[in-house]
Amino acid sequence: MNEQSQKSGLESFNWSGFHHVALVTSDLDGTINFYEKVLGMQVTSLYPATPQRGRHCFVKPGNTKSWGIHFFEYPDAQIFQSADSLRRLSVKPESLDLYRFLPGGLQHIAFALTSEQDGMTLRKKLNAHEVVMTDIYDQGSLRNFIFIDNNGIQLEAAWPKERNH
Repeated sequence: MNEQSQKSGLESFNWSGFHHVALVTSDLDGTINFYEKVLGMQVTSLYPATPQRGRHCFVKPGNTKSWGIHFFEYPDAQIFQSADSLRRLSVKPESLDLYRFLPGGLQHIAFALTSEQDGMTLRKKLNAHEVVMTDIYDQGSLRNFIFIDNNGIQLEAAWPKERNH
């Protein structure tokens, strides 16, 4: 038992990471296209709508045990967006917009890349698709940038900082 478990008298257990994150989209086909074609992520089979929920699928970011992001389609979905803040950041990188939170509960989802080269390759692809993104930031032991998906959801790409940065 760990110290906290001993104090509470309960047995301990271990987390093994995230299983999945559930989000909504008003356009599942557009979301599948963005995550599969632009980001190169694996999309699972498309599940049909039921009376309780819309069509849905899982988007898996790389070789992970996680099921990734579970997107549900709801035509009337209202998603808080930060595209305007990111556009301002792309013009004026020192803007305080980076630290402005969205009015909803979700700030962003961060995906891990393995290297600086992967980060630069992703930036080129996002740029070719005219995806709004920030400059690259140094964050201690990692580098990252923020961009938006087809729904306006903030995503982050992060990778370990190489010695020459």
